[in-house]
Amino acid sequence: MPVSTTALRVVLAAWLAAGLGAARAVAVTVEAPKAAIKTEGGPAQGGAWNLWSNGRVGQPMKFSSAGTYTITIRAWGTAAGGVWPEMALLLDEQPVKVVRVNGPAAADYAFEADIPAGLHEVAAAFLNDALIGSEDRNLVLLSIAVRPREGAADPQLATIEELSALARKQEEDLLTETDAAIQKTRKSDATVRVVDAAGKPMARASIRAEQIGHEFLFGANIYMFDRFRDAAKDEAYKKRFAELLNYATVGFYWRWYEHERGKPQYDYTDKVVAWCREHGIRMKGHPLLWADNAGVPPWSKGQPAPELQKARVEAIMGRYRPIEFWEVVNEPSHLPSLKIDDPYRWARQFDPKAYLIVNDYHVLGDGCPGFHRLLKDALARNVPFDGIGIQAHEPRTMRFPLDRVRKVLDRYAALGKELHITEFTPTSAGQAFTGSRVPGVWDEAAQADYAVKFYKVCFAHPSVRAITWWDLCDTGAWLKGGGMLRADMTPKPVYHALHKLIHQDWTTRTAGTTDADGRFAFRGFRGRYRLTVQAGGKTASAEATLGKDQKTEFVVTVK
Repeated sequence: MPVSTTALRVVLAAWLAAGLGAARAVAVTVEAPKAAIKTEGGPAQGGAWNLWSNGRVGQPMKFSSAGTYTITIRAWGTAAGGVWPEMALLLDEQPVKVVRVNGPAAADYAFEADIPAGLHEVAAAFLNDALIGSEDRNLVLLSIAVRPREGAADPQLATIEELSALARKQEEDLLTETDAAIQKTRKSDATVRVVDAAGKPMARASIRAEQIGHEFLFGANIYMFDRFRDAAKDEAYKKRFAELLNYATVGFYWRWYEHERGKPQYDYTDKVVAWCREHGIRMKGHPLLWADNAGVPPWSKGQPAPELQKARVEAIMGRYRPIEFWEVVNEPSHLPSLKIDDPYRWARQFDPKAYLIVNDYHVLGDGCPGFHRLLKDALARNVPFDGIGIQAHEPRTMRFPLDRVRKVLDRYAALGKELHITEFTPTSAGQAFTGSRVPGVWDEAAQADYAVKFYKVCFAHPSVRAITWWDLCDTGAWLKGGGMLRADMTPKPVYHALHKLIHQDWTTRTAGTTDADGRFAFRGFRGRYRLTVQAGGKTASAEATLGKDQKTEFVVTVK
């Protein structure tokens, strides 16, 4: 909607200098409760807006010329655990500077920002929400004022519609870039050389190269395996899982996994692991330890002692060596009472070949500065881990802006580890999009549309190794409507869309004939291939793996 005059308080001050009539720069002040963008919180006393969770308050503005602008945010806060709110000035959702709001009385916090000409969002963000006992850390905003340098043109107010149109254009441009990036990042060159029994090259041999498996991990949790109490639904779930995915998250939540001390639910997990191995589905264990209530077994008063934690890590990893990937400690930056140092060292020492992931949430919401700091500190202390897990369902209704997704991936990739999207959950339950310049509602069509775009951005990024959709089916889903299958097991549009993307658009099938040297070259998506050759009235076949090597040669012998 257009910004109304009652929604804004524009402070104008003018003066005449030496009779020249030069106007002083104008400050445009937006009252926080009336700002166009408010991703969290609610009204507070005194005409303020209380950000009671991590989020932002902002306003679209047009800047006719590039320059340095002074931005003043009037705010106050409440502390928890002796720590006051962290507030960031954001320009187009990217932090310019972070300050501490150190008091319960309203005060002005001034920033300077170099702003390019054009349409931009100026916002204040709350970064370190916490509830500690009865103490609730909040950031309370009164206003945001933007003033140009003297003599510069005044910023102009813009509408959400203008910002949305710009966002759609930027999204389209970004997705166009991903197509080329995917071709470069996810494909390798290969040559098939066909020889006869004597090792001589066979010219004009017919070749078909068909990809039968992906190097990239496309996954979901497999928590509803044999949980439907309906044999037909159990079989439908497994069928849909195997037809779409090559990677499964296997659950080890201590509270439900070991109701009685010393009696973990190994029998059930044995069946899950055996089925995954039979169907060529790779696996990740999640989580071995967690400071949440779900990570505390019923027989323990609080988190079990370190010696019991270590015993659990070693017992489960030892029994399930076919599971390659492990999230040893879950969400450590939000639940810091359980440190990652010892558990990851136990896991590495017990199985040096295991792939260890540190996983946390809200990363795509605001970059999760606390998680980034935790990882940097862990690297400095030589804590062993191989991958960074980025959950993608907090905030729960946020349509993560795709340009921000790419920037967050870039920032975390700079830490030098592979990235795993660990818990992606766009829903179809009818809630409005939040945190996005693109308006809309989370229905089945929007779920499918956004999922395809999100997968493209992540698949195009060279550091991303895996994308895990959280719940395959609406039944038992953590978020309502969060599955790719409805409760009756029929596929939603998103299932079909991702199946086409993964198994058609991103799967290589090619054919041709060998040259005079018995060679046939192609460029394909990385993974396993079945090679079929027909020459001299004979047929030969072989399987081969196309990896990251710049040039790979496969030899097929026709006998």
